[in-house]
Amino acid sequence: MKKFLQKFDDLYKGKQYIEIEFYDDNPLTKKFVRYNQSGDVCHCIEGQTTGSQKTKNGWQPIECDTEECEHRQKNEAGKCACNRIAWLKFFIPDVCQDRIWLMRITGQTSINRIDAYINLQRMLGNPLNGRYILFLKQEEQTSKSTGQTFNNYVLDILRKEDFILTNEIPQTTEKPKELSTAKAQNVNNNVVNQEQTENKSQTVTNNTQTEEKKPKEKTTKKESTQKKETKSKSKKADENKIETPAEENEFANHYILDSTFKENITNKKGESKEYLIGKFYDINDKPCNIVIKPENAVELQECAFGTVVEIQAQDVAGRKFAMDLKFVSKLTKKVAA
Repeated sequence: MKKFLQKFDDLYKGKQYIEIEFYDDNPLTKKFVRYNQSGDVCHCIEGQTTGSQKTKNGWQPIECDTEECEHRQKNEAGKCACNRIAWLKFFIPDVCQDRIWLMRITGQTSINRIDAYINLQRMLGNPLNGRYILFLKQEEQTSKSTGQTFNNYVLDILRKEDFILTNEIPQTTEKPKELSTAKAQNVNNNVVNQEQTENKSQTVTNNTQTEEKKPKEKTTKKESTQKKETKSKSKKADENKIETPAEENEFANHYILDSTFKENITNKKGESKEYLIGKFYDINDKPCNIVIKPENAVELQECAFGTVVEIQAQDVAGRKFAMDLKFVSKLTKKVAA
């Protein structure tokens, strides 16, 4: 992956946009997720009434009503335990032709804007596959809880030809207005070498966080100019940060599905039982076969090549068994009519 990271850096470092390509009509997945100290403990796809909850017996289905769920209710600080995130799937053709990139989006304005754009294209009958420009756009926003006004970066998207015509976003060095330092990075390109063959899709997670802010402050003209120049430099560095391999440990248990097959496995008592075996690729592009628990087998069989899963695997008698499996990004097999 290092050559792709370097090429990405060469093309887009210091810029506020990337050129992407959608490869199907469902590039955006929106979901509600609740975390605790151990990570993801409950999640559901937006618009669905059934979610998955982590228990001592693994992941179990659970009825999910986002309006009534106790974890969706705001506390005194206006925060929820369960929050909406989105995953945007795309190619970056100028970097490579056979890797799928995943962008994790947590800013609600950014999610709504991209979702609205995609829905509009559907309403107009336009095919979604094609080239787009995904860019950062600076906007003034007001906090609903405090009434304070901030200048924030949010995501927006245009078809490549429309972007060229309007030329909305400068390509390199426009200095932003006063920006937040409370949570410095608006866009962290956390590139994850997630498992795939040399000629098949590899996932890169682009963690995008927006809308954290700092109130405007009164300064002299000279002080304001100095602050803007300093923040502009640090902001550019954060926006285009490419994580090093040492930071990929977070994704060490992520695998990409290649295919599935069934096999009879004999236990120590001599009893034979049929199990589903998943062929995956780990973050080092190495293939591995993992035995899947029966409670996860049916759902995994419905998944297509490129599905991303997180697996807590254990070696037993020379085989890897998936003791815990959860879906990060699920692609469903297309059924012929």
